[in-house]
Amino acid sequence: MGLRFRKSIFLGKFLRLNLSKSGVSVGVGPRGLNVNFGPRGVRRTAGLPSTGLYYQDIKQWPKSTEAAISPNSGVKSSAGFEWNILGLILLVLALAVYFGGGAPATSSKDAATNIRQLETQPTQTTVTPKPDRHLTSDEVRELQSLLRKQGFDAGMPDGIIGPKTRAATQIFARAHRMSTQNGFSLQLLKAVRDYSK
Repeated sequence: MGLRFRKSIFLGKFLRLNLSKSGVSVGVGPRGLNVNFGPRGVRRTAGLPSTGLYYQDIKQWPKSTEAAISPNSGVKSSAGFEWNILGLILLVLALAVYFGGGAPATSSKDAATNIRQLETQPTQTTVTPKPDRHLTSDEVRELQSLLRKQGFDAGMPDGIIGPKTRAATQIFARAHRMSTQNGFSLQLLKAVRDYSK
């Protein structure tokens, strides 16, 4: 018994390239149902996976016309040689796809690294208006003075938001159909200023 060699390269879910001492073959199909094209012919296998039961059918490649005419002439059939050339071409193409000819698959670790790099890269900044803010004590004092001028009892203009200032602000907002959702904000002060003009 001589040295034996067999190696399968999986090229996809249902495609594999088989390398052996007798040549290169291509297998197509899922587990349990396989068609193998090789130098000796086409081998079809159907079986029940993990049971050891299978049916196999082998169809030999046709012999060349020269060998059919003179079988004793010593001329070998060229079908096996042609298949080996075709197998070599398939092998080169398969290796090109397998070792980087196609788009590289990114692992989840690579994807996470790419996301982190995108997050740390500086982005183009756009100027956005400053959000509404709470009033300072001087602005509260101004608000209280403006509310008093309009007839709303906001208490003494001391810069402290007390119960009288809150009540006067609520009455002012209802009278002018405004929302006090933002509380004592710059937006409220601007509205009172506008109505005081």
